Amino acid sequence: MDAAVSSEIVGRGETPARRTQAERRARTRGVLLDAALGCLADAGYAATTTTMVSDRAGVSRGAQLHHFPTRADLVAAAVELLFDRMRDEYREGFAGLEGGDVGAAIDLLWSMFDRPHFVAVIELYTAARTDGELRERLVPIAQAHQQHVYELAHAFYPEPARSGVLDGVLRTILDAMQGMALSKFLSGPLPDIDERLTALESLATNALLVEFAEEK
Repeated sequence: MDAAVSSEIVGRGETPARRTQAERRARTRGVLLDAALGCLADAGYAATTTTMVSDRAGVSRGAQLHHFPTRADLVAAAVELLFDRMRDEYREGFAGLEGGDVGAAIDLLWSMFDRPHFVAVIELYTAARTDGELRERLVPIAQAHQQHVYELAHAFYPEPARSGVLDGVLRTILDAMQGMALSKFLSGPLPDIDERLTALESLATNALLVEFAEEK
C-alpha cells in the first residue's frame, strides 16, 4: 500500500480489511496442499510426512491436523487440487484450439503430464497399489478427473464422441502419456518426444478417419 494512503487510513482511525475466518482457513488449506505436492515431487511418497509438509508450508502441526487428520487425507486432497487445476487448464486450452486440430489437442494433453508436480501423482498411484486406505481415496478422485477430460474431449470432437470411437482413442493416448511421463521422471528428458507425440497424433487421426469413412 502507498505510504501516504496508509498514513491517511491510520490518521482516520481505519484499519485494512481483515480476512474472514473462512478466507484464512482456505488460505491455510491451500498452502498445505501446495506444500504436500512439493514434498511428494521432491522427496517421494515414502519419505513425505505430515510434519515435513507442515514445516514446508510454515503452518503449525495443530493447524495441519485440523485440516487433514491423516497423511492419506492430505495427499489425496493435494492430488484433487492438482487435478482441479489441470481440468481448468484443459478447459481453457481446448477453448482456444481451432476445431478438429488433433495435433494441438495432443500437445495440450501432454503439457499436463509434462510438469514437475505430476510426478506426485505417479508416486501416489504406485503407493496406492499396496496401500488400501490411499487407494480408497485416490480411485474416485482419478475417475472424476478422467471423466472431466472425456467431457471436454466430447465437446471438442462431438461426432466421434457420439459414435463411441473417441473414448477408446483417448484412453489409449492418456495411458501412453502416463507411461511417457513415468519414463521421463525415471530417465530424464525424452529425446524423441516429438516423434512420440507425432505417433499419437497419427493414431488418433487415422482412427477418426476410419470411423468417418465407415459412416459414409
